[in-house]
Amino acid sequence: MSIITGVQAEAFDDFAEDFEDGVLAIPGGRVSDNQGGWINTDPQEHPCKALVTDYSDFRRASLGIPGTDRLVLVLGGSLPAGVIPAKGHKITAPDPAKGLEPSTFEVIAKTGDPAAALYELQAR
Repeated sequence: MSIITGVQAEAFDDFAEDFEDGVLAIPGGRVSDNQGGWINTDPQEHPCKALVTDYSDFRRASLGIPGTDRLVLVLGGSLPAGVIPAKGHKITAPDPAKGLEPSTFEVIAKTGDPAAALYELQAR
């Protein structure tokens, strides 16, 4: 048994009420149209708990993060097993900058902890 076993579930239990309802959309694949082209399949959508915020000025300057990018935090325990946010996915969550109106962001980069309890998504 690992020290990180169960951290994801504990983090979800402790913080889910502080996060907002969001949706992670994973782009669909492409299948052949049998005529030399491609047909895009429907994206998969997964409900999740997300929180949209801004990067600190220090973090933006030191990491070279553009001023237009936002930080979206996603609780790993709110996603189905095996679903991990990645570059190119889209996340829709209430945006405090817009009075908590839902905004859709494209994931540019992802970081997280070893227990996958919290994903930090650089989004634009």
